[in-house]
Amino acid sequence: MSDKNIILIGIMGSGKTTISKLIAQKLNRPLIDMDDYIVDKFHMTINEMFDISEDYFRDRETECCKDMAKLTGHVISTGGGVIKRKENVAFLKENGVIFYLDRPISLIVEDVETSSRPLLKEGADKLYRLDEERRQLYLDACDYHIINDSSLEDVTNIIINKIGAR
Repeated sequence: MSDKNIILIGIMGSGKTTISKLIAQKLNRPLIDMDDYIVDKFHMTINEMFDISEDYFRDRETECCKDMAKLTGHVISTGGGVIKRKENVAFLKENGVIFYLDRPISLIVEDVETSSRPLLKEGADKLYRLDEERRQLYLDACDYHIINDSSLEDVTNIIINKIGAR
């Protein structure tokens, strides 16, 4: 199991970035934030890619999922929409265990600065629509469904315990 990647999926603001850092630190594993990876690989910001089109961004995201399939032993925090393409999930599952971080939208709205997120320019209502659109995709993609409504430490430990149990 130790060679499998630990992959976090979930809607923006669900805690993927923060929790992936904690898991990587506790397990002494390399960490990849897929948003950072895409920016570095293509030398463009995500906003610049979305300005071209969402499909332009999603095509690059799929290319990065192919890269992730070749890795072992990493902790990977994905972008919120990675599950919109079945091939992305297939690439991530090639060598990974997928955890869906499910944070109640009401808690995300309290935490997230929506103006800095390309898909949330129209405000927090968009989060509820995205959740409705994507929830089943997250559930279908994940190996483990983790409710993130407790402390970061608790959620991190739950994931680490699940990895040990496989």
